[in-house]
Amino acid sequence: MRLEWLEDILAVLETGSLIKAAEQRLLTQPAFSRRIKTIENYIGVELFDRSKKPVRLKKTVVDQQRNIQELAAGLRDLCHGLKREDRETQNHIVIASQHAIATSIVPALVKKLSVDNDISIRLRSVNRDECYALLMTKQADFIIIYQSANEEVPSQEGFLEELSLGHDRLTPVYTTDELPNLNESYSNGKIPVIVYPPDAFLGQVMKQEIFPQLWNMTSISKKAESALTLAALQLAISGVGVAWVPRSLALPELENKGLTDLSNIFPSCELSTVAIRLNDSKSPAKDLAWQALT
Repeated sequence: MRLEWLEDILAVLETGSLIKAAEQRLLTQPAFSRRIKTIENYIGVELFDRSKKPVRLKKTVVDQQRNIQELAAGLRDLCHGLKREDRETQNHIVIASQHAIATSIVPALVKKLSVDNDISIRLRSVNRDECYALLMTKQADFIIIYQSANEEVPSQEGFLEELSLGHDRLTPVYTTDELPNLNESYSNGKIPVIVYPPDAFLGQVMKQEIFPQLWNMTSISKKAESALTLAALQLAISGVGVAWVPRSLALPELENKGLTDLSNIFPSCELSTVAIRLNDSKSPAKDLAWQALT
């Protein structure tokens, strides 16, 4: 049963006349009469008593007026809901990013996309391997991740599109209040360090680019391990050890002097921030978001 047919019947019920109902429905009387006949043929029941003049709806139809009104209202709500959800789906994208990026760089990007371009964003904060997994299984439209300068990036083979968003730096930081204790430890040939798991991206970066230089300078005392840069940052603030975190993440504490940047003493390394998407997963909203990132 089509919504317009229900509205035709309700127009007759409300006006009490085929002529007035046709006017209300913005149809000529012959066209409206043909549509009424189509409805009757579809249902298999005559809706009007044509033995009387003027033609009137049968009592059985009049008795169903409330049910017809409720059914018409339900169909209208369904149509409106489907259209609204379709608009939201078309204007909705999912971004997966590494934890450190989700709390430092991504908020400004989300604001640009959602406020300036009226795009709804779902942000998923996961480790880098899971970012790739979400992208390849099309559970994320874009991923925003770090790449190290010396990293061997796999060939994209034409199915991935990459966009450079800027640069960050994996920076050694430590609580300013306890720098004398750190200096004393360093003068004794040892520094306390917060480390990342070896299978984590930053754990691999530390192993390949930070530790080889650090071992030439001093002995390393591993005080704590965490896969989360936010946790490493808090451990550094608490004075547990020196943590290597993206500078963008530590910037508020560096600016208020709660943390001290030790990259003039200990090694640091550059990180590139990149957005990646699948070439075959595009839509107007996704293309608009990608252009906004550019």
